[in-house]
Amino acid sequence: MRRTGHGLPWVPAALAFVALGVAAPAAERPKVVVLGFDGADSRLVEEWVKQGALPNLARLQEEGTYAPLEPTNPPQTPVSWSSFATGTNPGKTEIFDFLKRNPKDYLPDFAMNSESRRTLLFGERNGLGLGLLVGCLVLLLALGVLLFTKVTWTTRVLVGLLFGIAAGLPVGFVAKRFLPAEMPTAVNNRKGRTMWELASEAGLKVQVIRVPATFPAEKVGHGHMLSGLGVPDMRGRVGTPSFYTSNPEFRPGDNEFSLELIRLPGRRGRIETSLIGPFNKPFYDYVVDRKTAGTGPVERAEARRRVRQDLDDAGVRRRIDLPMVLDVTDGACAITVAGQTKTLRVGDWSDWFTFDFPVNWVIDAAAPLRGIGRFKLLRLDPDVELYLSPVNFHPCCHPVAFSWPPSYSEDLFKRFGLYKTIGWPEDTWSLPSGIGDESLFLEDMYFTVDKDEEILKGLLGDHRDDLYVQIFYFTDRIGHLFWQFLDPGHPLYDPKKAARYEPEVLKAYRRMDEMIGKARELAGKDALFIVCSDHGFSSFRRGVNYNTWLVRNGFMTLKGQNETTNLAKLFDTRDLFASVDWSRTKAYALGLGSIYVNLSGRERDGIVMPGEEYEKVRRDIKHGLETMVDETTGQHPVTRVWTREEMYTGFNPDLIPDLRAGSNLNYRVSWQTSLGGVPPDLIEDNRKAWSGDHCSNDPELVRGIFFCNRKINTPAPRMVDIMPTVLKALGVPIPPEVDGRALF
Repeated sequence: MRRTGHGLPWVPAALAFVALGVAAPAAERPKVVVLGFDGADSRLVEEWVKQGALPNLARLQEEGTYAPLEPTNPPQTPVSWSSFATGTNPGKTEIFDFLKRNPKDYLPDFAMNSESRRTLLFGERNGLGLGLLVGCLVLLLALGVLLFTKVTWTTRVLVGLLFGIAAGLPVGFVAKRFLPAEMPTAVNNRKGRTMWELASEAGLKVQVIRVPATFPAEKVGHGHMLSGLGVPDMRGRVGTPSFYTSNPEFRPGDNEFSLELIRLPGRRGRIETSLIGPFNKPFYDYVVDRKTAGTGPVERAEARRRVRQDLDDAGVRRRIDLPMVLDVTDGACAITVAGQTKTLRVGDWSDWFTFDFPVNWVIDAAAPLRGIGRFKLLRLDPDVELYLSPVNFHPCCHPVAFSWPPSYSEDLFKRFGLYKTIGWPEDTWSLPSGIGDESLFLEDMYFTVDKDEEILKGLLGDHRDDLYVQIFYFTDRIGHLFWQFLDPGHPLYDPKKAARYEPEVLKAYRRMDEMIGKARELAGKDALFIVCSDHGFSSFRRGVNYNTWLVRNGFMTLKGQNETTNLAKLFDTRDLFASVDWSRTKAYALGLGSIYVNLSGRERDGIVMPGEEYEKVRRDIKHGLETMVDETTGQHPVTRVWTREEMYTGFNPDLIPDLRAGSNLNYRVSWQTSLGGVPPDLIEDNRKAWSGDHCSNDPELVRGIFFCNRKINTPAPRMVDIMPTVLKALGVPIPPEVDGRALF
């Protein structure tokens, strides 16, 4: 089921609507509790359970069930959790990768969510419409009051018109100048009915915390929701940290991640700089689009330039930055921004800063555009290095609702204090970019875990929900960055660093185990208690450039030099595949293992005919990739290539990839392939801190975990089986379209 979220952080609260469900009777104890730990690996868990390092999971296994859990194909976070929620395969959920493409223009977008826009009130006629509306209301009010006087009808009408005009004109002027004509919207692209939707419709109370692919927040009538993976930072991205440095020679590591690099003009004394803020799309980008709509392709670039210049001359900013001042001494750095000043010494983290980004006086007064972030002072010598976390939406600022009801994020703030609202809460971008070190990641991770655990204990301890679901991400994030310390065969393996940081992975899993023990006590012995993960992990030693393979084997043709790309192109210009000659290209790769045939009648410039030619292209690619050998290692990087018919049922043939390549252990699709790039080398060492992965692996090689306090009817549970299992335990009918089966 497709859901949309509407609004802007600066739209007055009076323009938003809140639909509140009728409260169901409170449960004395939850009937079902599901805790998900993203990326918890079955092999690590099995080893550490045997060693006695995870006692709560060991007890759960003894009293009930443990089995490796079969993830979806591909074994990716949004894909697997979407099937967890709906009990259907990724072909039906339509969440089949992190990225999807539009066959009409080859442009990529996020698979989970799509950005769009909608008209606010009267759109470009807000001034006229609101002015007339208020004027007419005042006119009617004046006439009503004057009915009780002895003046003539002519006088009544004239006086009413006078008051109406006096009220309507200024309202119209304010609305025309200070209200946007359009607002951003977000669309949840996940299809299918979820376990909590069905449970709520059955009158049960549900609590859903941080599940991926739940943004915008779903209308859970009998319950509450806080969205997870999919909620952007205030720049509309997965997460964008900022790095301030006085070192003119610093260059971020070669990476495809988002990062704001701000050069400081000095290293001591008073330094004036800026805090990078959100984009001002309603008052800038959308205006440019409207004013240049209908222009031809030749005139469009110049027309857009002129409109941008007019907006710049009028003082309308495309990005809303904040002035920031640093006062730096030999021992400390005082940070002043948004009316707050905090002093840090090297290694210190700040408390939360609250940032109000000014739009105009109406918006600022009615519904301020508010974010939160934390600083860490990394060093003062030889140069200043200051880190700022991605700027999250403040829990009280929800332009597109990331909780249900929308005010629930505010309720959680009042109860638990400030918390991260971004869907990817741990910063995994800075370390691969050469910002800070492993301690920066660990400190941020445990700061996040502490708050998530506080919320878990508080909400689960309320004993008010029949179904409680909460997902934690830290087990996945530490796997991505710290797998290099577990694998002596990884190109980045350093024995000294491994001796220091390898124990941190076990420490994180022990924290998971402790949380499970506390949650089980709160849930009570009568509740069905499930612990699961969406996938496991593999070392990411080598990256495979599938587009390079397609070029070398005659399936793709380039117009110029091989191209590389990064997330900036995806987020800002979306200028991917710029060097591809589509008139001579039979297939292309995008995302984490997805391969598309350039099919005639589907792709804009498709050349492969449906039928036998299409099938031959698929057979040839499948055979070529499955027999490919890495000359450096002698191994097969690809275990298997699936057709979409082998993976899915009930899928949209215009959307779902034609093929998916499953990586062997120690291999992954390269970053460049995931963004449509065509680098020169076919297979290359992965020398990035992002050293563990799962996204493109064969699902059988990266299994998740399934623990339950009851015996189940199969030794091989699947991710799609959890949803019908939960519904059966709750006494809710299982829909016929569900692909999973109840486990008892």
